[in-house]
Amino acid sequence: MKGRALILMSCVFLAWLAERPAHAAIVSELDITGGAIDLDFGSLGHVADHFTKNGTLVMDQYQPLPNVFPPIQFGPLTFSIFTSATPGGFPVPTGQTIGSTMTVDLRSLGVGISSTQTSSWMAPSIIGSLNIGGIASGTFDSSTSEFEISWTHVFSGIPFHPSGTFTLQGLAQLTVVPLPTTPVPLPPAAVLLGTGVLGLGSLVLRRVRKSQT
Repeated sequence: MKGRALILMSCVFLAWLAERPAHAAIVSELDITGGAIDLDFGSLGHVADHFTKNGTLVMDQYQPLPNVFPPIQFGPLTFSIFTSATPGGFPVPTGQTIGSTMTVDLRSLGVGISSTQTSSWMAPSIIGSLNIGGIASGTFDSSTSEFEISWTHVFSGIPFHPSGTFTLQGLAQLTVVPLPTTPVPLPPAAVLLGTGVLGLGSLVLRRVRKSQT
């Protein structure tokens, strides 16, 4: 009787592991505390730098100039980060975490460049805007809500066709939702444990039967 109970418990344990649904968390907001930019100009070299600017990326909506970060001033030039559907019809930012991995659709991310040299400081002229977005991926720590994601964007219509690798880090605000129930592959340790328990149960069952004869 004990052997049968042990085998039954082992089967229930393995079935629970196999059918346990995975869970994901939907990213609702990224509170950015810093990051890095690495521009690759091929044979001309790299231009890289870190920044500690705080900003907020809100998911499921566009943020017009300059709502993601406060404007960043470099000499006469002002850089502002925004999200927009134009010019490529990009979707609003969305993101999710699964375990320790985070993926965020930032294809709508752009930078606007303006200058006070060609107009008054009260009404700076817009020099232009560039899309710098991409599908970002990286790490997420569920115990601290800290994240670090990066992506690479290849610029078109610019001399030397540079590419840029962008990194963002900070804290993520999440909404936890269950994923559709999908069997999760058993880790090798669980398989070995289950096999061992089943084998032990069979051995006990045989000994019980033998003692009864």
